[in-house]
Amino acid sequence: MSQTENWLSSKILLSVLQQHPEGIREHALLMWLQKHNHIQLEPDGFHDTMKLFRIHFLLFHRLYQLKDELHATQQGSLNIHTLSIRFLPYKESTAALVMEDPLRAYYLDFNNLKDTTEKELDEMLASFWTSLGRFESKSNLCPKRQQALDLLELDSSATDKEVKRAWRRLAMKHHPDRGGDEEQIKALNHAVSLLLSR
Repeated sequence: MSQTENWLSSKILLSVLQQHPEGIREHALLMWLQKHNHIQLEPDGFHDTMKLFRIHFLLFHRLYQLKDELHATQQGSLNIHTLSIRFLPYKESTAALVMEDPLRAYYLDFNNLKDTTEKELDEMLASFWTSLGRFESKSNLCPKRQQALDLLELDSSATDKEVKRAWRRLAMKHHPDRGGDEEQIKALNHAVSLLLSR
């Protein structure tokens, strides 16, 4: 993917988000964009931490640009999160103009993409997982269930049949006999057992 600021047009992004009014996950959005030939992902893009960070950063950079464009033209807004990127109707608000958004500032600064080293990225991820663990311990939700659903690329309404179907599809894809990863198979098996034992 190109690192230029306009590697993906606002028109394309807005079009796909409007086709998913309930919101779309970052991974699903990237897959949709690749399937429709708007971007070209590297084959190992989701397995190499630095490549994944670059893909993520570029997408969020464009999403925050689009959010600013939509607000400036009073056409709408975006809710931007890895688990749900969603187009929202425009709401006039002076608070939105004065509220500082550290994520917006981070993703709109290309130096954060250019200057981040693999060591720094590992530290950021470790910090994220540590803080997530603290959040999960206080949460009434079942975080392990959500992680299992995410691994199987399912949402919370998935039936047992859909869980089994997703497991079969991903197990075939990641099977060691087909050049896949044994650890990924173990994670998939753990996820399906957790979801089917509720």
